[in-house]
Amino acid sequence: MTDPATLIGLLADEHRLRVFAAVALGARTVAEVAERSGLDETDVQGALPRLVGAGLVAQEDGLHVPLEALRAAALRRPERARGAADATPDEQRILRNFVVDGRLVRLPARHAQKQVVLGYVARRFEESRDYEEREVNELLRGFHDDTASLRRYLVDEGMLEREAGVYRRR
Repeated sequence: MTDPATLIGLLADEHRLRVFAAVALGARTVAEVAERSGLDETDVQGALPRLVGAGLVAQEDGLHVPLEALRAAALRRPERARGAADATPDEQRILRNFVVDGRLVRLPARHAQKQVVLGYVARRFEESRDYEEREVNELLRGFHDDTASLRRYLVDEGMLEREAGVYRRR
C-alpha cells in the first residue's frame, strides 16, 4: 500500500476513479467495469495497472477491492511525538496530552496542568533578558498559533512580566 498522497493522486484521475468505483461496487471483469463506469475497455485496461500496483484493486479470482489490506493500511499511521523531550518526567506526564510534534495543540482546562504547560513554555525565555513583543510572539509561534492568548496566559500566571511593552521571564 502506498502513502496517502500517492493514493489521492491515483484517484484524482477520472478514469482511475471510475474504475476503482466500479470495482468497489462489484464489477469483477474488465467488461463489467467498462459497462458500469461508462468507459471503454481500453481505458479500463489503461487504468487498472496503476490501481493494482498501488494495492487498491486486486486481480485474483476476478477484480475486487482488497478491503482487509485497505483497513490494515488505514491503521498504519506515522508515530507522532507526544510531549517534550527536554521536559522532566513529571512534566512529561502532562505535556504528552497537550504537546504533539513540538506544538501545543490545546491548553489544559485544569489550573495545575495549565501551570505545568505554561511553565514549560516560559522556560524558553532566557532569564534576565528583555524581549520586545515581536520577539515574544516569534518564540511563542513555535508552540502555538494563538500567540496573543498564550502571551496573556504567561503574564496572567506570573511567568512573564510586562512593563511598557517589554517582557521578561520572572
